Amino acid sequence: MSFDPGRFRVAFMGTPGIAVPFLNALVRRGYPVVGVLTRPDKPAGRGYKVFPSPVRRAAEEHGIPVMTPVSLKNVEDWKTLREWSPDVIVVVAYGKILPKEMLEFPRFGCLNVHASLLPELRGASPIQWAILKGLSVTGLTLMKMDEGMDTGPVLDRWPISVDSMETALTLTEKMMDQGPPFLLDRLSAYLSGEIHPVPQNGDASLAPLIRKETGKLDFTWSAEDVDRHVRALTPWPGTFCDSALGVLKILSGCVWEDGFANAGNPGMVCEGPSQEILVGCGTGVYCVREVQKAGGKVMLSKEFLRGHRSLPGTFLNST
Repeated sequence: MSFDPGRFRVAFMGTPGIAVPFLNALVRRGYPVVGVLTRPDKPAGRGYKVFPSPVRRAAEEHGIPVMTPVSLKNVEDWKTLREWSPDVIVVVAYGKILPKEMLEFPRFGCLNVHASLLPELRGASPIQWAILKGLSVTGLTLMKMDEGMDTGPVLDRWPISVDSMETALTLTEKMMDQGPPFLLDRLSAYLSGEIHPVPQNGDASLAPLIRKETGKLDFTWSAEDVDRHVRALTPWPGTFCDSALGVLKILSGCVWEDGFANAGNPGMVCEGPSQEILVGCGTGVYCVREVQKAGGKVMLSKEFLRGHRSLPGTFLNST
């Protein structure tokens, strides 16, 4: 007997862009998505104009009812959720811990697509931390949620490679591409009783929330660690350092592999053989590809040096 997704009422919870392809996939597969919960609209940009979340915009395009609760403990919101009467709640990057009552409410529970191979990288920023830790493989996990942070039993995992030049943006795009088919396949297997949740196995590690201040570079790190930091925090929050010219944003770069005896001490700026900005590190040398001065435009490092000849010989993050 073929699986009929139309028999299962689904509520979806998610907020950022990474969650949108998962919602779209459920709708296209024929699941009756009875409602969407997403984080409240928030101001953004210079004018602090209020924007709805990407998930809210997608839900409204599909004509799906949307709730944007400030707190998941609000009694009125619970009334609406019960009226939706979902058989299962699918969660992708919602951004808040779910209360016990919500976890137990649907008959098939709440399923979370988490962006790591659990129990590795439990927490709010697994994509960034996969790069920060230098992992060559990360992935997606479909788990049945419990009251802990990403501690619930696992339905299945999907490995995804982390390339040597991977950024948080490119890794997110891989997950947005490979994740929805994985969810659809494993969700149908779970709802039809073919697979069952099993406890997590292995050593757990954490992926704490990335904040704006996480972007400050420290050139006493190795060049490899500086490179991972820049890639992991691209596009948000970005990386930066102090300099004799003020705060500089480092948008991209790489470990310098060609050897350069004049790199000097950690943080010291040198001009490379093709006018690149080279920075000495605790071990090795980091080559800055794109840089931006506060209030200025993004520039290739050799273009930047042409207008700032005083930079070589100074130190980044000097006090």
